[in-house]
Amino acid sequence: MIRFRNTQAVLSMIAWLFVTLNVDTQAADTDAKISVMVADRATYDKVLEKHKGKVVLVDFWATWCAPCVKQFPHTVELSKKHDKMKFAVISVSMDDASSEDSVLEFLKAKGAMFDNLLSKYEIGGESFTAFDVGSNGVPHYKIYDTKGNLVKSLSKPDDIDKTIESLLK
Repeated sequence: MIRFRNTQAVLSMIAWLFVTLNVDTQAADTDAKISVMVADRATYDKVLEKHKGKVVLVDFWATWCAPCVKQFPHTVELSKKHDKMKFAVISVSMDDASSEDSVLEFLKAKGAMFDNLLSKYEIGGESFTAFDVGSNGVPHYKIYDTKGNLVKSLSKPDDIDKTIESLLK
């Protein structure tokens, strides 16, 4: 049997181990909650419908789009900032459907704990048309009110925060 002379040191070590193990468990739980689903327009509409009653921000992005990658952490921040009972985020990656693994890796790295979709269509025109993104491409944002009505469709993130705040009042 091992005897410890310094009880405080032992207790500190146990506390440190508990905190360390707990943090690792939380990181694993977060990764497990983050997923991506290859989706067509009908799937997107179903996910959007699921959030009726909430203000919804949809972020259309791609891993190959530098402005998208730069702005995505703000989308994650917004999802954490607002009440989940009143606000939801959906991300739609416009990467090629064969890029599912790299898209998921990106989402996990950013902590994107919300609905994440990956367009089933080819990169470019077909995806943009199917999801009504428009000719400006990505990044693109859509904001819906609690009734499911499209309030704003934006190519630049300038008015996102202000629009969301006004709809949540």
